[in-house]
Amino acid sequence: MPSLRELKKRLKSAGTIEQISAAMRTASTAKYVKASSSLTGFAPYAAVLKEARGLAGGGSGDTDSPEGRVVVLVSGNRGLCGGYHHELFSFFGNTVLRDGDTVIAAGKKAADFCRARNIPVASTFDCSDVPSFSEAKELFSVVRSASEGKKSVFVVFQRFVNMMKSVPVAEELSPGRGSGDLESGGMIFIPDRAAVADSLDELVPPSELYEKLLSASAAAQAATAVAMRSAGDNARQSISSLSGRINRMRQASVTESVLETSAQIKE
Repeated sequence: MPSLRELKKRLKSAGTIEQISAAMRTASTAKYVKASSSLTGFAPYAAVLKEARGLAGGGSGDTDSPEGRVVVLVSGNRGLCGGYHHELFSFFGNTVLRDGDTVIAAGKKAADFCRARNIPVASTFDCSDVPSFSEAKELFSVVRSASEGKKSVFVVFQRFVNMMKSVPVAEELSPGRGSGDLESGGMIFIPDRAAVADSLDELVPPSELYEKLLSASAAAQAATAVAMRSAGDNARQSISSLSGRINRMRQASVTESVLETSAQIKE
């Protein structure tokens, strides 16, 4: 049976855990709000850009390129987010990864995972907890260099569904421009169709990548907030239980002391 001193140490540790989990939950919630609001605002824009690119003459290509694939593994930078990374890495290793893939690790945990599993990585990229569009453009430059404009590019990440759910997916970035013989749908291109297609060729892939980075970020921050809430709840339960045990032990000690004093007076 633990002593009173040991119980007090446990109580202090539980209090520290509660404070840390509360602080981390507050920080992750703020980042989640920022990432999810950015995702909500940007996703429709990215979809319209992709549609316009198709109308301008882009977006058709082979999924399984004979030149191979570039796979971008997008992760968070920290742990303490429940099963977020376990599900992501299991999906990547068991379902997506093939021999001959060129892997790019985006996020500290992705780099650590590839290093631990001896998976060759062509490049690593440090993403912010809530990435910016400029980061997406930088990452796309790395991806384009690795693909050499020939390989198909897949992004493996946790697709955000809601605060309580995310799904690991592998989604292909739009390939290079196709034949250009699609119907324009009545759209007018200024100055001309080719010029618009050229501009969209440079804008659409990083926009798609940014949308996926935001989705992964929102999912990671939501998972962290939920995990920290659970940790805080467990810490509070431990504090309540330990406080009760300590109080009972103190009461028993006082009662024992009173009985001893009473026995001495009678003698």
